[in-house]
Amino acid sequence: MRANTIVSRILELSHEDPDLLRVLESFRRSVTIMFTDITGSTAYFEKFGDLAGFAMVHRCNDLLRRAVEDHRGRVLKNIGDATMAIFESCIDGVNAAINMQRRLSSANILRSDEDRVQIRVALHYGSGIVKSDDVFGDVVNTASRVENVAGPEQIVISDCLHSELPKSMFDIVPLGRFRLKGKSEERELFEVRWNKGPITTMNRTHVPAVGRTEGLTHPPKLQLVGRSGTVDAEHAITQEGLTIGRSEANINFPDDCGMESIHAEVLARGDQVWVRDCNGAGNLYVRVVATYALENGNVIIVGSQLLQFRKDPDIVAAAARLGKTLPAVTRLLNEPAAEFVQLNRNNSGGVDVYPLSLEEVRFGRVSGLYTFPDDEHMSRVHARVFRRGEDFYLEDLGSRNGTFIRVRGKAPIPIGAQILVSHQTFRIVP
Repeated sequence: MRANTIVSRILELSHEDPDLLRVLESFRRSVTIMFTDITGSTAYFEKFGDLAGFAMVHRCNDLLRRAVEDHRGRVLKNIGDATMAIFESCIDGVNAAINMQRRLSSANILRSDEDRVQIRVALHYGSGIVKSDDVFGDVVNTASRVENVAGPEQIVISDCLHSELPKSMFDIVPLGRFRLKGKSEERELFEVRWNKGPITTMNRTHVPAVGRTEGLTHPPKLQLVGRSGTVDAEHAITQEGLTIGRSEANINFPDDCGMESIHAEVLARGDQVWVRDCNGAGNLYVRVVATYALENGNVIIVGSQLLQFRKDPDIVAAAARLGKTLPAVTRLLNEPAAEFVQLNRNNSGGVDVYPLSLEEVRFGRVSGLYTFPDDEHMSRVHARVFRRGEDFYLEDLGSRNGTFIRVRGKAPIPIGAQILVSHQTFRIVP
């Protein structure tokens, strides 16, 4: 992407017409932004099928919309199983969030455990460019990143929103300081307790993880999984760690030519399991089991496709400055703000590029914007990438073989996740 040229063209549009910036600033005001996300929806689709899954998402989103409107808010958009809403009042936003959780809790009483629907909710208060059908600016980015911290059935609010609420009006407890993606300083976050349950324990450093671990009451185990899904070996994961490699590790695979002598390390620290690339070889991946916030340069495996994510943050930021959606800016410039570049060669020996020019892009064997009919490892609908604010998120859609993220340095992984070390597949189990 021709970053400097593109950004210059965007900024020229605003400077050539100073009235444009004055008009945009007239739309700027302080608002409350809410993000919700249905947890476990991928597993629901996988268990009950697409029709039942879409019906569940529709029922849940309808319930959330009514709760928003009952408290003088407005749903701006639904992206899959995520909802973005706006409120003029911080109090209305929190009341709507509490109402959502209570309505879902009441509905879940009549459902079996596997049928229950849970959401996580986040709210942030700040300044943004507010138009009739969207909001632009950092208020959206921060609200989205706060939502990444929240867990199932939880309401998490930012420090800015907390300071706007009357004292003692809600049952609020501090969660601690969190390092949010893209922010130089840690932010204080709070939980709004709506069911008088126990206070949630959170990971205060919050690295965008490939999944969540609920806490390790016993040492977890590392299972070697065979091609047929059988468990070929099992090893206890300790604080000292387990190394995996070709010849000099705790677990060795001398016939795997893709491995270094010591390739990866898996260790348990506190209530989290970590995996580390020991030498930067790059042939180490973790399977996505939750929504993952993509970072520039991330390499993913979708089916047999090896793709690298590339984003120009200046284009996305400039789009927000102009108060335009990313698709509108993409059409204006004929250049995407983000794309995937294929790292493995195609049949003609070239490299394919997959622009992310829409709010949501799906990959699959037979369905999606980008299809790979000859990829036998690709599921019918495999994965999706969607945008919130300036961030892009990756989510596996219940694919048979999974979607994987390359580990850069060290990464937290949840219980139940799979790890690819060269040609070997491992699984973390309790």
